[in-house]
Amino acid sequence: MKYLLDTNICIYLLKHQPQSVIDKFTACKVGDVGISSITWAELLRGCDVYQPKSVFDKLRALVPVVDFDEKAAVCFAQILKDYPHKPKFDTLIAAHAKSLNIVLVSNNTQDFEHFNVKLENWITMN
Repeated sequence: MKYLLDTNICIYLLKHQPQSVIDKFTACKVGDVGISSITWAELLRGCDVYQPKSVFDKLRALVPVVDFDEKAAVCFAQILKDYPHKPKFDTLIAAHAKSLNIVLVSNNTQDFEHFNVKLENWITMN
């Protein structure tokens, strides 16, 4: 796996289907892109409120959900030691990407810059 998708990029993709993101997905091999189980939980929280569950199920069929495991928990604890703050879902997702040593894809990269994680924004890429 090379990329972990943040919640906001998933929502943006589902709502807008931007060509830049579609092109990036097309360039990836099966298994290169995943979503954190934390992201999946956030998406499910919005099911039938913002989008029908069937829309999320289509995304889930294309992109595997990666379990937040013990290694991710250790990274999360270290982030909280290095950057004391009230943790949010973003902190968990950043820790997960960091534990996997892969790129976190977000449309709000500024939310993750202080976590020292590899970042890309597929919306603004050329």
